[in-house]
Amino acid sequence: MKQAIKIAVLFLINRLPVRFKRYLLSILSTDSGLSASQPPGMEKPKPAHELVLEALDCVDAGKERQAEEILVEALPLDPASVAPHLSRVRFIKDRRASPVAKTADAELRASVAAMADEIRHDALYVPGEFWQTVGKFNDKLLADYGIENFKRTLSHNYQNWMMAAEDDPQVRQLLALWPQHKSHQPWLNAIEAPDHVGSPCDYRALAFPAYPLANAHQRETYRVAVGLLWEYVLSTDRFGVLETLTESEIGNPVRIWRNGKLISSDLAHSVRERNMLLEASELNGDEALCVAELGAGYGRLAEVFGRTTNYRYMIFDITPALYVSQWYIKRLFPGEKIFEFRHFDSFSEIEGELNESRFAFFTANQIELMPDSICDHFINLNSLMEMRPEQIKNFLHHIDRLTKRSFLSRQWITWRNPEDGNTVGKGDFALGAGWRLRLDVLDTIYPDLFNQIWIRLKDTLRHSPATTR
Repeated sequence: MKQAIKIAVLFLINRLPVRFKRYLLSILSTDSGLSASQPPGMEKPKPAHELVLEALDCVDAGKERQAEEILVEALPLDPASVAPHLSRVRFIKDRRASPVAKTADAELRASVAAMADEIRHDALYVPGEFWQTVGKFNDKLLADYGIENFKRTLSHNYQNWMMAAEDDPQVRQLLALWPQHKSHQPWLNAIEAPDHVGSPCDYRALAFPAYPLANAHQRETYRVAVGLLWEYVLSTDRFGVLETLTESEIGNPVRIWRNGKLISSDLAHSVRERNMLLEASELNGDEALCVAELGAGYGRLAEVFGRTTNYRYMIFDITPALYVSQWYIKRLFPGEKIFEFRHFDSFSEIEGELNESRFAFFTANQIELMPDSICDHFINLNSLMEMRPEQIKNFLHHIDRLTKRSFLSRQWITWRNPEDGNTVGKGDFALGAGWRLRLDVLDTIYPDLFNQIWIRLKDTLRHSPATTR
């Protein structure tokens, strides 16, 4: 009975915010009446969960070998719970000792630092508390697991959200959409069984990390959900591009095979977003246009545009996302000319090189230096909503002046920013009188989000040099 109570208490604690988790777990490690009494004079052994917490503290302090020794001691006490953490610690220990990993990490840190310095030139572009918090989480994921594993870590903080529970809104919606295609394929796809090298569902769970896809039941839910999404997009893809695409192994994704071909939720989402924009703009993808995106995650949408159109693509972002997307696109398109991030003082310094580049990468503040009407389409998905009101207003101003044709926006219908303390709604993302709303619908997969496509009215283009607010 006592053991059952202890298990129940631990289950409830794992659902609490992180700031309470370690404190309450430490209480459990004391003689609270939940542990069997020890013979007089014999020291009570530490429970497995307390040893895991000690090991995690050692890892954070750079003492991986000590952490490994602690977990080896804890393993016989609770093998199922401790083994994944032991796997994680051994991976981190080996990676931190690798000369190749050390070189890659040093390059990452130097590049991210230069990008962060550039953004700090203007306080308006410094991320708010929400993205400061998420950014630190992503920095730690990259430090622990490396950019070579980003599809198992920080990509889950972008569009590749964990669909690992039956009550997840996306899972419920995808099951509701099944009658539209009635494919049995999602239940036939195969998925690899990853170890515990991956990201927790929530940045607030970093104090006690657990990768949901290392759990067999949650992994099965994810496998079916990704398959349902893939079949739904296949059935609605009038351009026929999704069937030509295969998930890239760059970034080490959790592999899901559909008839021997790798698929992913990111590819499926990116194709439906690409198609949404082209259909509303009455385009085919062969018009040699230019797309700009604010907040591109790891570059998943740039990848799909690069593979399925002849468009040029510009990304404006913060750290570490800008570095990750640049790293990824460079490896995906080794034959393309790429304008990599660097500091510049005026557009004239880079104009010639930029015009010859297929992809280009800029920090968010460098949008100030771009001339009016530089791109045909602008995209922002799921990140304007997470900014401070003055930042939203500023970026909408730049989207207005930079864009010649259309703006694709996906945001929450209403959202309260827990860290910055502001609430935004649908009306906060509207463009001005020079635009009309071509599309305004709830998102098919996640109805708490809305999709809008704004089309610029004729004769409202700007033709002046770059302006500042």
